[in-house]
Amino acid sequence: MPHSHRQANKRVTIKDIAQLAGVSVSTVSNVLNNRTDAMTEQTLERVLAVMDELHYRPNLMARGLVTRRTATIGVIIAEIETPLFLQALSYMESIARKAGHNLLIAKARSIDDEKQAIKVLTAKQVDGLIFLSVSQYFDDAHLIELRDPDIPVVLVNRATRHNEFDHINWDDTAGVEQATEHLIRLGHQCIAHLRGPLSRQSGANRLEGYRKAIERHGLTYREDYVRPGDYTMSAEQWRQSTLELLDLSPRPTAILASDDVVAAVVMQAIHRAKLRIPQDVAVVGFDDQHFSPFLHPALTTVRMPVLAAGKRAVELVLGKITGERVETEHILLPCTLVIRESCGAAARKREVN
Repeated sequence: MPHSHRQANKRVTIKDIAQLAGVSVSTVSNVLNNRTDAMTEQTLERVLAVMDELHYRPNLMARGLVTRRTATIGVIIAEIETPLFLQALSYMESIARKAGHNLLIAKARSIDDEKQAIKVLTAKQVDGLIFLSVSQYFDDAHLIELRDPDIPVVLVNRATRHNEFDHINWDDTAGVEQATEHLIRLGHQCIAHLRGPLSRQSGANRLEGYRKAIERHGLTYREDYVRPGDYTMSAEQWRQSTLELLDLSPRPTAILASDDVVAAVVMQAIHRAKLRIPQDVAVVGFDDQHFSPFLHPALTTVRMPVLAAGKRAVELVLGKITGERVETEHILLPCTLVIRESCGAAARKREVN
């Protein structure tokens, strides 16, 4: 079958080139990344000849991919102040560098910021784009306009799904379900939740996970046990919500906070009310921030797979850049319950024992 006919029916990949040139996939990747110093002239010429014969990604070749590729990946991050995302950036950068790429980072809290960041990074001819988002519901029309087969895009923690782009999200719903069920197994029946912002998918999903677990185990879902814990708001709001919960009858024996920073304020309010953690009120957070093990007592929390998401995002972009991957992927990563000291068994259960 002629190679040109193969191209007409099936998009040529880096594996096709390697097979026809009689070399390894890594050799073809080295050619694409202009890492040819240790390569014989005959091998280089053979690989380039096969690329030319198969018209391999001709639009990228026109940009001078083989000889003038920028070897950069743009990362647009919504909250650079968040330690979790900062950890991910460091991890992503090390993975990209091993593959011969560097990261160009831009901060964008709003749609206008994001549009400007896209403009700047594409002007610098980045080879791909990764968005580290905060699951806020946005009008993503500007992303649809970004569609370009030469610039692969990966969306991490984006609220709205787009079939044109690779997506990586984590399962907030199941993470909170797991935490709530753990409290129920410990004997807690009066479990409250400080909910996150409903303008973000994460806030809505965590509330859903809490409610599903409560109802699955035959407990009554009480509206007064759900109070604002919007982690984009002030600590005073979280403190006030906690005090309102502590005044209820029956008083909750456990509080699920919307994230670890909120949980720290919840713990402070409980201590100031002369109550004990976990003997009187258990506390569970969400995120597994770096300070969580050092709270008093150490905070039980739900760990988001931010590092795994960052690693996977870089791998997805590189796969598209080199041609090793063609398909679009939508990935949902699991969250992990990290059990520490703040979620002890319910007081009533211990008294019976």
